[in-house]
Amino acid sequence: MEVLNAWLQGTALLRTAGVDAAAYATFAREMAAGVADWLPGYAEQIGADSFPPEVATLETDARAMAHLIEESEAAGINTELPKLIKAMADRAMAAGHGGEQYPVLIGEFMQRR
Repeated sequence: MEVLNAWLQGTALLRTAGVDAAAYATFAREMAAGVADWLPGYAEQIGADSFPPEVATLETDARAMAHLIEESEAAGINTELPKLIKAMADRAMAAGHGGEQYPVLIGEFMQRR
């Protein structure tokens, strides 16, 4: 569900810039395949309850989330979904996890703080 919701959010935003949904679908499919490649490593981090910043820190990802929210608002696109995830990231960072990698958000999904 969430992968589809993320694609719909991106499609809505890109449509405001004249990008065809089919063109974005091709790009998004490649991105999804790339993200799928990360899953085994992320699963190891979750299993070990250790989230070293091998790719980026949560703080870096949160800045990208903020940018997505700003761009969506400027384009008149609904921002409820990215704001929800950004709020989760903000809570994790407030708990001292900003220097860790994105899978540290598992604690927010499990409501471990």
